[in-house]
Amino acid sequence: MKETLDLDAFNNADMQKKIEIVKSLGIYELRGLARVLGIKSPTTKVRETLIENILVTLVKGKPSEPQMSRKGRPFKKLAHLDNIVSMIANQPVVEVNYETVSEFNQELPIFSYKGEKLLKVSGVLRHGKVSSYFVDLKKGYHVFVPQDLMNLKKLTTGDFIEGVAFKINDNQQYYIKELTKANGTLFKDYSLMENQDNDQVLPSEFLHWEKFKILKGGRNIFVSDDPLYIDNSLKTILSCMENEDSVNIFLGLNLCFEDEMFISSKNIITFSSQYLSSAEDGFNRVLDVINMISRLASQGKNIILIVYDITLILSVIDQKFDVDDKSSIQSRILLKKLISLAEAKRDGSSTTLIATIRKDDTDNQILKNDLIRISVKI
Repeated sequence: MKETLDLDAFNNADMQKKIEIVKSLGIYELRGLARVLGIKSPTTKVRETLIENILVTLVKGKPSEPQMSRKGRPFKKLAHLDNIVSMIANQPVVEVNYETVSEFNQELPIFSYKGEKLLKVSGVLRHGKVSSYFVDLKKGYHVFVPQDLMNLKKLTTGDFIEGVAFKINDNQQYYIKELTKANGTLFKDYSLMENQDNDQVLPSEFLHWEKFKILKGGRNIFVSDDPLYIDNSLKTILSCMENEDSVNIFLGLNLCFEDEMFISSKNIITFSSQYLSSAEDGFNRVLDVINMISRLASQGKNIILIVYDITLILSVIDQKFDVDDKSSIQSRILLKKLISLAEAKRDGSSTTLIATIRKDDTDNQILKNDLIRISVKI
């Protein structure tokens, strides 16, 4: 039985020839191909059924039955599998990078009615292909922003905006009536600071917060095993943040009720999700933080970001991409992007990262490679 594929011959073949080539593939190559094409449970199917399902996908462009959530041990990806799939589906191989992972898209909302009650809303703007919107930090509502307001101040993805909105349907969707602030400035006074091309410099200044010595513009690791609301050391760090002349941001996912109530009482922009929230919600919180900080840093803002339980953050991202072995390329991309936000600039502006981690998680190999060994221990 044939186990390899002549890529040039396959690429240049007509549909009938491609069908013949698929029929000649071995069982392991068929299983790998079926997984990538979205065919359900390929390892439970006999060879003839696999071929039939793949050919249906080849002709129709989609699997005959939907793919369920992947369980069990990840499959071994075969050589040239991406190339085979791209040729069968007539789609190019997409290089995975931050832009492809974080691409936003949102359909235009359906207006069923216009609610009279106005709701205070805030969030990080997402400029999609067909509309601009943000997810309200407190309620999770999708809030759409009219294009004329976007154009007025040249707003784009990553801008943190606040305003009042009215309800437009029963799908937790709202529409902005008035923007009150943009990136912390009154909207009427806000003017776009053009992206500054500042060189990075070596972080050399420390923030002396009582017993803590935080490297400004650097990566700082703090070992914490207690919940946020009873950890006195962590409470001190959060209180010291509030006294700094900076944009202060907190990122924490799957928080218990007590932690969420505590952090909501602080004067800090908080990106959080409740315990047992979906991985999609947590994933979007991480993206919003990255985009917001990238946008503010390009305008010369000083930023302090505290990431609570960074191992849990990584776990939530992994769930989003349906992996259990902590080896997802997409998860690593987002983690690296989050870590790389820490920097000191020549003009004196900085982004300071403070990541908390449980002692038991300090042996996590991904965090060892990407964060722990390059950070200052608090």
